[in-house]
Amino acid sequence: MADIPFKAIAVDMDGTFMTDDLTFDHDRFKKLLKKIKENHIHFIVSSGRPLARLRNDFAEFLDEIDIIADNGAILVRDNNIISSHFLTHKTGLELINFIETKYPSAHICVSGKNASYFKNSSPTSFKRLMHFYYPNFIEINSFDEMPSDERVIKLTLNCPAKWAEDLEKEFNDAHSEHIHCTTSGFDDIDIVPYGINKAQALKYFLRYFKVAPSELIAFGDGLNDKEMIELAGYSYAMGNGDERIKEIAKYEAPSNNESGVLQVLEKYFA
Repeated sequence: MADIPFKAIAVDMDGTFMTDDLTFDHDRFKKLLKKIKENHIHFIVSSGRPLARLRNDFAEFLDEIDIIADNGAILVRDNNIISSHFLTHKTGLELINFIETKYPSAHICVSGKNASYFKNSSPTSFKRLMHFYYPNFIEINSFDEMPSDERVIKLTLNCPAKWAEDLEKEFNDAHSEHIHCTTSGFDDIDIVPYGINKAQALKYFLRYFKVAPSELIAFGDGLNDKEMIELAGYSYAMGNGDERIKEIAKYEAPSNNESGVLQVLEKYFA
């Protein structure tokens, strides 16, 4: 085995580590993770998925990996939350009201610190998708029914991704507590507190591990991976990825449906 040029691995989930049927090869990953740990390399899941979903996805590996959930808002080490970022309750409700008023065709799922929420009037297709991604969901008639102590970590909107820039600017121009909008490139927008992204979360872990960004290998496919790809010394865009991410990344991996992440990493550990 040649010298491994990196000390930390960061992988996006949807469109990257997961195939289109929302699975990954557990046995193959288990064998690879054993080699990763033997070489004292850190494996970091870096996803827009909420923590509850990621804990289900990696249930058998939680004591061997680190997790960045909700696009950088939640950081988990040894299956314990070590850092979290929320909007204030007031701003969270103002943001929801702003979207429902200005973008009424957008369907909203709220990822909170206690649970996730969406309206029972949402389309069946949206609710079915949210049931998968947010296993701790609660259906409500109105977002005003959320508990008064609930704090918004992230909003997921089902709407045209092209709305992201205008939505962020319009809300931030009118509010002192700012937001950041990002998208994986599909018909969705994720909204998190301003300054939160996968790269900022990774920097936290890298400082803790005493690993330089040049010693990080990262895999992504969408625009919510942009900062992470720019940070990593070894950056891979997936073959199925957004062309704008391919322009930023140093290398290209096979597609998610070809288990491209596993293919690339297995070659390093061969």
